[in-house]
Amino acid sequence: MRGILGIPVLLAAIVAAAVWLLVWHRRSQAGDGSAAAAPPQAPEVEKEAPVRVPAMAGARDRRLAEELGRWTGAGLITPSESQAIIAYEEGHRAAVGSERPAVGRARKIPAAAEAMGYLGGALVVIGMTLTATRFWAEFSVSTRLILTGVVAAVLIAAGGLIHEAADPALARFRWFIWLASSAVTGVFFGVLGMQQFDLSSKGTTLLTAAAISLQAGLLWWWKERPIQQVVTLGAVLVVAAALAAVLFAESPQWQVGIALWLVGVAYVVAALRRWTPGFQLTELLGAVATVVGGIFVINAWQGGGALFLMADGIALLALAEIRGLLPGRADGLILGVVGVVGVFQALPPALTYYSRDAAIVVGCLAWVAGAAVLLLGVRGLVLTPRLAEAAAGAILAAAGAITANQSEPFALVCGVVTSVLLVALGTRPGMVLMSAFGSIGLLIYVTWSVNYFFPGQAQAPLVMTVAGLLVIGVAVWMARLRGRFLSELRLRDVRHPGSRG
Repeated sequence: MRGILGIPVLLAAIVAAAVWLLVWHRRSQAGDGSAAAAPPQAPEVEKEAPVRVPAMAGARDRRLAEELGRWTGAGLITPSESQAIIAYEEGHRAAVGSERPAVGRARKIPAAAEAMGYLGGALVVIGMTLTATRFWAEFSVSTRLILTGVVAAVLIAAGGLIHEAADPALARFRWFIWLASSAVTGVFFGVLGMQQFDLSSKGTTLLTAAAISLQAGLLWWWKERPIQQVVTLGAVLVVAAALAAVLFAESPQWQVGIALWLVGVAYVVAALRRWTPGFQLTELLGAVATVVGGIFVINAWQGGGALFLMADGIALLALAEIRGLLPGRADGLILGVVGVVGVFQALPPALTYYSRDAAIVVGCLAWVAGAAVLLLGVRGLVLTPRLAEAAAGAILAAAGAITANQSEPFALVCGVVTSVLLVALGTRPGMVLMSAFGSIGLLIYVTWSVNYFFPGQAQAPLVMTVAGLLVIGVAVWMARLRGRFLSELRLRDVRHPGSRG
């Protein structure tokens, strides 16, 4: 027992030794660099304009000094104005350097040494975890709390001793040490809630997530620490879900989903308004949370949940695609990818639920949605018009098939008519992509129609004949349109000369 209780002392010694080695390595390199490198001397400029170059001037600063000297010699500016410009540039560079996170500075610790440090730390953590697990059942509750509490405190203190501004490797080392402290803190509060306070699993989850979010949030404290940011925001999501599960204990599924969705929306808004550092992480977590919340709603209410998740995915895609709604292209990429995932998650349950009694209505709604997306692409109102047109063509071609569960003849007529319309649209300049979807639709729906309307022994030869003729016709049509395919699909906005850039 005494050997096991000495684990925190051993951990503290190992972490202290690692921190001391890193600090010693940094100081030794700093001493060598200061002895070997002297600041460059200021370049000589024209006598009429003695311009002082900053002590750590680079090529860009020297060019600026030469230009200022030339302008001063030509009488365009005075020597005092030249010095004022140099002083402003020095102050601006210092301000930018102080605001820039440590990960953007030059590396001093070799990558191999950093990797070996992480490997050694991982082995130590795994070994100590296995040792503690072996004797965990023999520990009393108080012993477990003391052990995990001391380890968590040691890890927090060790991370605090590391100067993350000195080197990117030191910054990452601090982040991972504090990540380990958050994990041990979770174990501490899990034991406290489940075994000391005899809480339910939901109550213990709520207590543990709240403690982790508070600890990681204090360690993050609105700085460029992505690991602590992810832990904090993720723990807050768990707090929201666990709180909903505790408050609505009888049927918590859809309430948990709504709680996750609301917090996710708040994250997305905060990211788009740039209220948090690492806003792209916040945006990604928020978008994913809205989709996960929709999945929880589906588990409790398939029909309404499927529509809810579908609306969420479409809203994310609209934000990503409609011009002028987002501050940056990265925002569109994040929301667009998550929106596509949400739509594809909602499609199977929506089709399964609504195609039984309302397949025609669902198919018609899909057709209208495809036509709307096509109009947005044609008018150039989205950032990727070609992608919008491709999605619209696929939706329009598949809309007829959706109605087949309720009325197969209606599905066939709708599919054939839509395919003919798509081929006709493909004859217009800049819309050749529609002809491809229309040709594929004709191949499918005409063959299907022959199979449905002409049953009997001659069905197979007739289907083969019609299918062969259609394949030949599609091949000839595609060959005739080959030049248009190459030109129109290669030039992104060939048919949107008046679209907004």
